[in-house]
Amino acid sequence: MELKNYINQENNVLSNILNNISEALIIANSDNQIVYINKPCEDITGYSKNEVLGKNPKLFSSENTNEQTFQNVLNILQTNNFWIGELTNRHKNGLTYPIIIKIYKHFDEQKKEFFYYAIFSDISSSVENQNELFHLAYHDPLTNLPNRLKLKAQLEYVINNSKRNNLNFAVLFLDLDNFKEVNDTFGHAFGDELLISFANKLKNSIRTNDMVSRVGGDEFIIILSDISDYLFIERVCNKVISIVKEPIKSNEKDVEIGVSIGIAIYPENGEDIDEIIHNADNAMYHVKNQAKNSYEFFSEDMNRRLIEHSKIEKDLEKAIREDEFILHFHPEIDVNTNSVISLEILTRWNNSEKGLLYPGSFIPDLEVSELIFSFENLILKKACSQLKKWHNSGVYTGSISVNLSYRFLEYGDLVQSVFEILKSLNLDANFLEIEFHEKTIMNISEKTIEKLEKLSKEGVVISIDNFGKGFTSYSYLRDCYISKIKIDKSYIDSLIDENNSDEDIVKSILDLGENMNISVIAEGIELPQQDEILKKNLCKKVQGYYYAKPMENVKFENWYKDLNRKF
Repeated sequence: MELKNYINQENNVLSNILNNISEALIIANSDNQIVYINKPCEDITGYSKNEVLGKNPKLFSSENTNEQTFQNVLNILQTNNFWIGELTNRHKNGLTYPIIIKIYKHFDEQKKEFFYYAIFSDISSSVENQNELFHLAYHDPLTNLPNRLKLKAQLEYVINNSKRNNLNFAVLFLDLDNFKEVNDTFGHAFGDELLISFANKLKNSIRTNDMVSRVGGDEFIIILSDISDYLFIERVCNKVISIVKEPIKSNEKDVEIGVSIGIAIYPENGEDIDEIIHNADNAMYHVKNQAKNSYEFFSEDMNRRLIEHSKIEKDLEKAIREDEFILHFHPEIDVNTNSVISLEILTRWNNSEKGLLYPGSFIPDLEVSELIFSFENLILKKACSQLKKWHNSGVYTGSISVNLSYRFLEYGDLVQSVFEILKSLNLDANFLEIEFHEKTIMNISEKTIEKLEKLSKEGVVISIDNFGKGFTSYSYLRDCYISKIKIDKSYIDSLIDENNSDEDIVKSILDLGENMNISVIAEGIELPQQDEILKKNLCKKVQGYYYAKPMENVKFENWYKDLNRKF
């Protein structure tokens, strides 16, 4: 009689227990024929008792379990009478599932026969959970890209493989340009969408044996394995830059960003993980401090320049914190009345080591740094404070013009900063002019145009500097609430050149201002001949060394008193 009959007929209580446990049970005889399965086994495998009795237990297995595995299990059972491990079974419906199984070899003294008892559980959910936890540990939750932990593991493999086979590979360190400002302007939800979109495009732009990972907020690293020439690296970089150039929609508005890419080559630029990532990072920062939206290979000279830039940035941070900046005031003159109509604010840095520094030596470093926001807010406040003092004393009751960068206009708290400063000083908005470069106007977003509208409606004058060298359309002058333009100095310089005079261009700009009711100022007048030509063309407002140089507040006060006495 088969063992199943003993169980069914002689011990119904035991049979009921076996059918109500959570684990599946298979009993096979010494000929590897199934003689019993319990109810959980039917549920897990999809097979009924009648379908499997007398058949080999291999019926349940999948092709993932080969003959060698079965033989190894049998060999262990012959020696130890017990085996435990994980196998992959196939359900009757064709789907595979993992199991953890314990097999006992038992000798029945009465029947003088060996039986095999296999007890197993479906661990699909456990494996899935384990796989999910493993995936989460090694992947970024937002973009689903490998994270820094996975990156280091991959780099270890690539370095070892490159050493064994004398290969080169490249590490590309990517940082999205102005992402923080985009995030602040359009919101974190849009910023997340942008990162996900960029990550997906990156994954599709590299080879299957390469890897892209997200290692920070807007920082990514690409590993290019087994590279034979620099041209391939440059092609990948250009492809990434072209991906970023594709505009992204935010509330039906196109948002454009850039990417700075630093490149380090193994083993030339580093032989271990930390060194090669550090050098790629340095190369990226060098790009970001220069042109942005480009790429550059690491070099030792670059490293030296980065150290210098880091020192300058620390010095600037201290200068802002301790207010080491001095304001100079450059008068704008109405030639018909010989009166000052506004004062352009020019900043000097009173550096303790290098003396008085002009803007060209420190503004470029500020413009590629987050310090630009605190710097321009400081200058705006200082200028307005000085103007209020003059108003209160009656020394000067006109307006001032403050130059602002593209980044402060586009990403800074422009409206809030201006209104808070004016309110704190009880200064009328009509006395403040916001001035920015002409090239800025073609790049500002709709959101910034809305900022300019709010300022203009409150009385703040919006002005364009260096006008005439860009490609500003007339509609932009109207849409951006421009009420003042300053003719680019290069046109004024050319007026004394008999063979290459830009007098016609100057006249056209003056006519444009007249027709659009926009105030026009000719800046950079240094010679009487220039002044005569401008007056001949009915230019009413001027600025330049011919009339007055930029002055500190005390010198301006004295100069202004002398001017008033003369006229």
